[in-house]
Amino acid sequence: MPYVVLMVLLPLILLICFKNKSHYKHFTLWNNLASCTAALLVTFIDTFLMFMVDKTDKHIKSSYDHIIIISVYFFLPIAFYGIPSLLGIAVSVLYILYFIVSSLSISEELTWTLHGCYAIYIISLNMLMEAFRIFMEFHLRQMLLRRYQLLHQNFLLKAAMQKEKDMMQTILPADIVDTLLQEIHKRIEDQRIGTHFLTPLILFIELHSDVSILVADMVNYTHLTTRMDVKEIVKFLHDIFVGFEQAAEKNEVLRIKFLGNSFTCVSGIQEHSRAHANSCLDLALDMINMMETLRETYGLNIDVRIAVHSGEVFTAIIGRIKWQYDIWSRDVDIAYRLELLGMPGKVHVSQTTLDFLHNEYFYDEGTFLAKEDPILKKANILTYLIGPQPRKFIIKTVTYSYISSSEYSVMSSSRVNSDKDLDTVGEIREKTHEGMLEKVECMPVDGIQLARIFDFSYRIDRGNEDYMFKPYISSFWRLFRHSEVEWNYINEPNLLLKYSLLIILFVGLLFLLQNLMLPKTTFVFKLLLLLVTLMLICFFAFYKKIAIQFSKSPNTYQPKCFVHRSLVMLSELLEENLTLRIFTYIICIIIIYAMATLNTVLLKLEQMQKSGAKSQPDDDLDRETFEPWEATQNVIMVFIAMFFVVVPLFFKAAIIVLMCILHILTVHTFYTSLRRVQTTNMGMTSELASIWYILAFTLLVLIKEQHVTYLKTVSYHYKSLHRKKHMLTEKSKLNATIIMANILPSHVVNLFLNRDASDELFCESYDKIAVLFATIVNFESEKTGLRVLNEYICLFDDLLAYYIHNFKVEKIKVTGWTYMAACGLKVDPEMDSALTMPLSTDRAKSYKKSKQNNFTEYSVTFRAHQSRFSHPLLEHDDKCVLTLVHFAADLLRIMQDISILNYSMSYVDSMPGQLKIGISHGPAVAGVVGLSRPHYDIWGHTVNMASHLAFSGVAGRIQVTEHTAITLERFDIKCEYHGKTHAKIVGEIPMFLVDMDEDLNFQYVDELYLDSSEIVHAVGQDTNKGNINILYMEPSGSSDDDVENKK
Repeated sequence: MPYVVLMVLLPLILLICFKNKSHYKHFTLWNNLASCTAALLVTFIDTFLMFMVDKTDKHIKSSYDHIIIISVYFFLPIAFYGIPSLLGIAVSVLYILYFIVSSLSISEELTWTLHGCYAIYIISLNMLMEAFRIFMEFHLRQMLLRRYQLLHQNFLLKAAMQKEKDMMQTILPADIVDTLLQEIHKRIEDQRIGTHFLTPLILFIELHSDVSILVADMVNYTHLTTRMDVKEIVKFLHDIFVGFEQAAEKNEVLRIKFLGNSFTCVSGIQEHSRAHANSCLDLALDMINMMETLRETYGLNIDVRIAVHSGEVFTAIIGRIKWQYDIWSRDVDIAYRLELLGMPGKVHVSQTTLDFLHNEYFYDEGTFLAKEDPILKKANILTYLIGPQPRKFIIKTVTYSYISSSEYSVMSSSRVNSDKDLDTVGEIREKTHEGMLEKVECMPVDGIQLARIFDFSYRIDRGNEDYMFKPYISSFWRLFRHSEVEWNYINEPNLLLKYSLLIILFVGLLFLLQNLMLPKTTFVFKLLLLLVTLMLICFFAFYKKIAIQFSKSPNTYQPKCFVHRSLVMLSELLEENLTLRIFTYIICIIIIYAMATLNTVLLKLEQMQKSGAKSQPDDDLDRETFEPWEATQNVIMVFIAMFFVVVPLFFKAAIIVLMCILHILTVHTFYTSLRRVQTTNMGMTSELASIWYILAFTLLVLIKEQHVTYLKTVSYHYKSLHRKKHMLTEKSKLNATIIMANILPSHVVNLFLNRDASDELFCESYDKIAVLFATIVNFESEKTGLRVLNEYICLFDDLLAYYIHNFKVEKIKVTGWTYMAACGLKVDPEMDSALTMPLSTDRAKSYKKSKQNNFTEYSVTFRAHQSRFSHPLLEHDDKCVLTLVHFAADLLRIMQDISILNYSMSYVDSMPGQLKIGISHGPAVAGVVGLSRPHYDIWGHTVNMASHLAFSGVAGRIQVTEHTAITLERFDIKCEYHGKTHAKIVGEIPMFLVDMDEDLNFQYVDELYLDSSEIVHAVGQDTNKGNINILYMEPSGSSDDDVENKK
């Protein structure tokens, strides 16, 4: 009857725990009071009430002392909202008092053997429960930390992926980034691990049949830059670039490329619209207005020549490194032709574009040059000029006003930050804190116990994270569904092993203390041997920690003595090796179980041997051994020690069930019915009461262990997810770095990855660099197509991998069919090594073998020219010229291999592609312009001359300036005089061809040079001085005198 009353009252008392905490001002207080009331009520009914109701002459034991104590520490809400140890001590005192009163009621003598052992048992229960709370506190904090790290890593990954996407958008239009993301990642991975020659490259070619192309070119650009210093040049170009970007963004036009003084855009690619011609024309008029503002700002005589043509374009990503998104088509060529034949301050448009404008703008007839141009005549292109429009005629109300680069920098930065709230470390940390406050309410368990199972308010409203783990973790045994993950989990090092063994040692000490309380301590020595074994195991487990703790330098501790080092290694092995760890646990559990029952078993066997077949009555045995209930309590202590053992749940459950069965057999085998007189207040027989006492606790232990295992599994799952997200984040960061390295040189990458919007413009001046322009000729672009161009550029890019040491050859850009590179720029070895990884030995062998067996894998044959002498006037930085001329020779060899291959395969329509290469060296200026899409370029007389030499050079030869030829001859490379060519500002300049034989090997200088080297040097010194004094800028793609020649 009392238990029926308890079943009715207990849910009513704990009803407060199910309420929403936000509705109660003193929710914590009410939960603590409910916990105390429930625990004390069950204790009272289990002790004094049953004692008063059921009068008997037998010793009535309590049924649920162990259950109530473990519930106080782990299941009742006080475990989460209060101090459970106080309630546990109060319950323990009541049970001890009841045990004393129960003994006195049947005139039983109070002894240390009986009552002292029970007191030790009850107190030890509290101590072990509190110790386990500390263990669970550790696991809970670890789980919360891992959840925090996972949440933080999610934000970092989101920011890294957004940054990677932003970097990609500097190369590709935003709307096709997602489409090409997989291929771009593949290219990044190939570039990172060095699989340049082994994997084919997919060329993404898209046809856009209805677009408008805008081409702009600055007039008087070459002359005006001679009046500006380095920083002014870069700032001027940056302002132009930013202004063009701003105008293009406003008019929804996609910027394709910016080549010094040339700006190319397309409208209609990102979002197809019939108004693409209007967008381009509005952009062109904005650019004209902006150039007027820049003329006033800088006091320069500059203008812009713009052309707009409508038609179709092909878009593709060209190259293996320094990818370039570009456009090609006949209509693109027409747009460039219109710009070349246009008029400054006017927009030169074709008839096709004019038709799209629907007479919305005033226009005039095209230029005379356009009317007489044979190319335009052949294509039946009529042209018109559109200038700035009267304000009353402009349909759009938006007017253009020039914004300086610093102002646009702030605007761009604020716009980016509004779109992405994760730009800074502080913002990510703040987001993580806010998110963690929400996530902690949804985690499987928010405390160190199951008490939160009563609080449904937040868990129901906000959802539980349990659903996240169902696909990964089994429901009952809490194993990972993937065997590989489970194996990795159980092989995790157990850093708490030593503390678990310390708890087992403490339980063993309790058993020894109980045996010392018996009148006869016959088997204490045997127990002491078992305890010493536990102490040795515990010592081995703690050895490393003790050694490090007492060392002078714990962070760099390295044992020197062999024995000392071996013990430290053994201590580490106990924590890290799964097999040794489980074996150690099994040995320790067997030892403490033996200590719990050894006294009873051995003494009984000894008594049976002395009396023969009949054993002495138990009344004559006195108190030489434990009572059956005391042995049961010892086994309960062993079960509690199992709490601290970290092994798989099914393994632990098997051990607990096995020990439970063994104990039941022990009680019924080694204890006679006379000794099994104590019973419980449940009214059951002594045998059934003993079985129920241990089975009830076993069931509770398994429930608790299942939950604890779940917490640990979830914690590892968080860790595993965090590790994966961390790898993805690092990969995304590396991708962003590689993408930036495909825009900027390696030594500039870190500067711009960590750059603030308020930073100064980046510019650098070089006293001596070598610049190369290589133009592919003898190809008709309409017949060969983009795939051929891409394959050539990829082969050239592959060659760069062999020129990364000392004087690195840096790819600058590709302009049409012209490849531009430079040598002598700053090198960042750490960044270069971070962006690329060498091939493994096996892969390197297979790579070498594949190149030997397959002629189509164009090999790079290094035939380094060995100078016969060391010229005294050579400087160290002159080696940039030697390196670049070797690179140029390898480019020619690649073209030669391709020509031989085409001839051997008898391609009827194949054309012998050749290179016209121009090389010049001297001073130059480099810098980065632009914000959202930064652009690195080099300018100066050196660049201008290299471009001119490539344009006016000889197919299949390397053409150099006189200054460069002198330097090459100092390296014992012969150069031949090739005549003079006209270049703007400097006038007539001599040109030289690098002398090479049929196999493209460099030729040595004549013997006469050795005798006249000082004279040659004197001429070269005068020329060098002249070149240094002249520093005028020219776009990397073409020079003004090239334009004159084209005209």
